[in-house]
Amino acid sequence: MSAGADRLRPEWTALPLVLRARIVDVIGGRFVRDDPAQSGFSASYAGVVTTTKGKAFVKACARDWHPDSLHFLRAEMQVLTTLPPTIAPAVLGEVDETAGAALVLEAIDGHHPGSPWSADDLHSIAATLRILSSTKAPLDLGDAADSMLPDFTRWEQISLDEQLLAGLPILVRERMSDLLRIEQDFRAAVGGDVIAHDDVRADNILISDGHARFVDWPHARRGAPWIDLPFLLPSVEASGGPACEEAWPLFEEHGAPPMREMLPVISGFASYLWFAQAQPEIPQLPGLRAFQREQAGPALRWLAALLQVQERAASR
Repeated sequence: MSAGADRLRPEWTALPLVLRARIVDVIGGRFVRDDPAQSGFSASYAGVVTTTKGKAFVKACARDWHPDSLHFLRAEMQVLTTLPPTIAPAVLGEVDETAGAALVLEAIDGHHPGSPWSADDLHSIAATLRILSSTKAPLDLGDAADSMLPDFTRWEQISLDEQLLAGLPILVRERMSDLLRIEQDFRAAVGGDVIAHDDVRADNILISDGHARFVDWPHARRGAPWIDLPFLLPSVEASGGPACEEAWPLFEEHGAPPMREMLPVISGFASYLWFAQAQPEIPQLPGLRAFQREQAGPALRWLAALLQVQERAASR
């Protein structure tokens, strides 16, 4: 798979004229061009808009487009104003009116990691995750557990579905009773008071001069430190990077906890991916299920390896 998510988004000219005019007003000057960003799983417009006065990265959604995309855009507006500029783009302006909504952001001159993955890029990402792990979340930000449940606790449903159960690696299928027990610890494992991005992957990361900043924050929640790491690593492995357990020690150099302490989160994310990839396609988000399926393979392989380590340790 690619390091990020690739798909065709709506064009700049598909936005209502009044919304485009308001966006240009925020940037200043007269419209020159737009350079669309064809990545991510949102039905919103995204791209760099250049005017005679400057440029900005714009995310915009018309009122009558995908309702979830409009909701996520408004949620991201609320989150970004609370974040330090060391981990996210600066907000230049917001537009929210009858025609739709738009978020006008600093255009970061950087690259997405993963083409190919390098140790330097992984260290840059780890350093930003370390900052995130100590950044207190606003009190009004939703709890991670509340937004992740029941999606990240799907083992019971999987155990009752013959087709999903049969498709699992045998080492995972044989430990279903353990997975159901581990699942009970998920809520406690993700609980905390720092900001969690909840969607860190290559196309949501920009690296400039060795410093990584994360973009696309609508799913941000208040949770435990480092819970974004188990969500990132299966996508790294699936796109040609190191195996999850091989990459983890690099992040430990930056303060990540031992893998065993994150087992409920690793297990929960694997259950989410395996269950979600089997669900019907969402017409407005083509390719989402295939993207989840490609990550499910590494996530399940990693989980099986951790369960084996756990079993060997218990038998000593």
